[in-house]
Amino acid sequence: MALSGGTVAISGGTVAVSGATITGGTLNAVLGATITTGTLAAVSGATITAGTITAILGATITGGTVALSGGTVAISSGTVAVSGATITGGTLNAVLGATITTGTLAAVSGATITAGTLTAILGATITGGTVAISSGTVAVSGATITGGTLNAVLGATITAGTITAILGATITGGTVAISSGTVAVSGATITGGTLNAVLGATITTGTLAAVSGATITTGTLAAVLGATITTGTLAALLGATITAGTLTSVISISQKSFQEQSTTNIVTTNTFTPILPVTTSNYGTYSFYVYNRGPGSNAADAIVEISANGSNWYTDVSTDTGILVGSVDVLVPQRFLKYTRLSARSSSSGNATTVDVYFNGQGT
Repeated sequence: MALSGGTVAISGGTVAVSGATITGGTLNAVLGATITTGTLAAVSGATITAGTITAILGATITGGTVALSGGTVAISSGTVAVSGATITGGTLNAVLGATITTGTLAAVSGATITAGTLTAILGATITGGTVAISSGTVAVSGATITGGTLNAVLGATITAGTITAILGATITGGTVAISSGTVAVSGATITGGTLNAVLGATITTGTLAAVSGATITTGTLAAVLGATITTGTLAALLGATITAGTLTSVISISQKSFQEQSTTNIVTTNTFTPILPVTTSNYGTYSFYVYNRGPGSNAADAIVEISANGSNWYTDVSTDTGILVGSVDVLVPQRFLKYTRLSARSSSSGNATTVDVYFNGQGT
């Protein structure tokens, strides 16, 4: 039967359509039907429980589950908006402006992530761009970073691998173990901590609080305070003071130490008066210079005395004749003891004169 116009109103019962083609109009409800071909201009409020939909144009799916057991969903153009959906598998060639709140992405290739949070990245390679983290914590566990630059690493533990360069970093604790290779530190300032071994390094300035068991093969130490050197060779010591310890061997000393002491304007008396006592235990060569200022023609006598305890003195050498006014005599000790002094008196009783006494000593 062909209905060319009008309305077929069925108030109840069932209409079974088998092998029919519906070319237009509206079906308010379709229950248990199979549509094998053709086009549905619009589907509103329908539930499709099974079968195959060859093409969907301009449709909105508000709920339920779309299960694709095989085949390919190819979208050549346009926009697919997925709101509140869970994607359990497969490959998304491109995701633009999407927010993924949970779940796992098996692989991301050639993607640009502009915002959001990545809970975990496993086996991923970031080839370019910038990962900007304004706050929060980035925890990297079991990761291998093969290249690139980390601007800042705070509170991280690196258990293995190679760090090509560290710029402006602070290592607050832990151990940096380098089993082989070379650590080159150029232009760095080490403010504290302990260096277990430094090989072939040049330290141009700063202070080393303590050096234990180190071997310094070359270079210059500007100042060494309170250090103990147990072995090795010091190529040169300039202006240094060694307060204790033992020097096993001194090959050569380029300049012997020199010391001078003086006492001037000493007026003589009738008895020998000690003028200039000196501790001479560290001198190899030393002597006393005596000059008679006068007045008049009053001469002066001088002797050199030595002592082991600084209390009991022995006369070592003396002037042969009195030292005349305006004259000089030099007395050189002949024997060695720890203490040495010069004493002087008037050659003629009651005829005092004024003398200047100088001690010159040279180390060994």
